Amino acid sequence: MDISKTEKHLCAMLEDGLGFDLKDPNLADTPKRIARMYCNEFFKNVGVEYEDFKSFPNVHGYDQIIVSDRIAFVSICSHHFLPFTGLAWLLYIPNERLIGASKMARLVNHYAKRPQIQENLCHEILHRFDNELRPSGCMVFMKGIHDCMRCRGALQPNSGMMTSAVKGAFEDPDLESKGLEMIKISLNSQEV
Repeated sequence: MDISKTEKHLCAMLEDGLGFDLKDPNLADTPKRIARMYCNEFFKNVGVEYEDFKSFPNVHGYDQIIVSDRIAFVSICSHHFLPFTGLAWLLYIPNERLIGASKMARLVNHYAKRPQIQENLCHEILHRFDNELRPSGCMVFMKGIHDCMRCRGALQPNSGMMTSAVKGAFEDPDLESKGLEMIKISLNSQEV
């Protein structure tokens, strides 16, 4: 990513396209701030695979559902470049390897840092987790609020979107239901 080119084009968009006066002290550095935000924060993982999969041997043969719950994420909708925010749940049944809880949160946030739609984000997380860890099964559930729905167009400030993706053992409807029940418990709890 090229911050200076991004800043230059933002200047043209704001001045020539929208007619803003960039000499206004409140707008003077706006193109620079937006360029840094896009390149260093919101889109920093475009084209970058997640590689931080430090895992541990499952020496005790744990074979029940593990849930990392209420993982906060912020992403940018690829349709309108407005944020969508929410919570994610990553569930898995280990096979030979276990992964630390912080790595699951980092995985979710890694894939959120690119222009996205929530449906694709859900699947990217699931497939990367499954390909790396090879669990008996895994599931991703996401609940998001989209500013493109809240602030424009449909003007629905309380409407959200929920997505899920399953692989392996969670493709069994009974196990998927058990996973969803665990998510429901997490959603309804106020404390750990």
